Amino acid sequence: MRAAFFLLLLANLAFLAWAGWIDAPQPAPTNAAYAKLPRLKLVNELPAEESRPSSSNARKTALEVTPPQPPPATPTVSCISVGPFANEASATRGATQLRGKGFTPRQRTEQGEVSKGFWVYIGGLKTDHDVADVLRTLQQSHIEDAHLMPDAGDLHKVSVGLFSDRDRADHRAESIQKLGLQPQVAERKLPTTAYWMDFDVPSGIAAPTAQDLAPPNGADPHLSVTGCPGSATPPAAPSPVPSVPDDSTPFRTKVATGGSKVP
Repeated sequence: MRAAFFLLLLANLAFLAWAGWIDAPQPAPTNAAYAKLPRLKLVNELPAEESRPSSSNARKTALEVTPPQPPPATPTVSCISVGPFANEASATRGATQLRGKGFTPRQRTEQGEVSKGFWVYIGGLKTDHDVADVLRTLQQSHIEDAHLMPDAGDLHKVSVGLFSDRDRADHRAESIQKLGLQPQVAERKLPTTAYWMDFDVPSGIAAPTAQDLAPPNGADPHLSVTGCPGSATPPAAPSPVPSVPDDSTPFRTKVATGGSKVP
């Protein structure tokens, strides 16, 4: 039994000697390409100046960030109003012209006054005797359309003609002045329903003028283009007023602005 024990012990010692001295593992081969690579380091292994990012790199990164683009600007819209049209038919015609130019008109009405020409009269007559003298002078000069106007208070007026344009009214007033009388010219206005067309004009688009919308026969000579009521749109240039004689005309009268009415 003792011999078997020593035999096993001897065999174990011989195996250990063989494994340690004869059967030792060979070292792994070294790759030359891997040997040239730098050794990886953790952040806490780097020096303090190398662990902070470079200011130039930070600046470059900041410059590469695309700034947010502002939203597209909303186009402004102006509300324009054209009128007054003499009647609904003229307003309908104006709306058709606006649609043909690419606008969307909106019709509205308001109470106002419309010009019905110019009338010539002799005012400031205090008594019936003054009126009779004026009428007699006019009849002797073959001015047949003279007549006393309705009672206007303490002073009387004698009408000597109603005309559709200022030139003819001034011509009549000049002939009356040659008789030794003092005529006056006033624009005759009557209450009426005025028709207007409102429409929106985007910025950069030219608004039509009054001349663009006036009929060929000039039936609406007092059309104007302005801002819509209550809007901040500045008024456009007004349309030309009816022509008047120049300063070289021997007789000049001033149009009254009171909006007087005659029957």
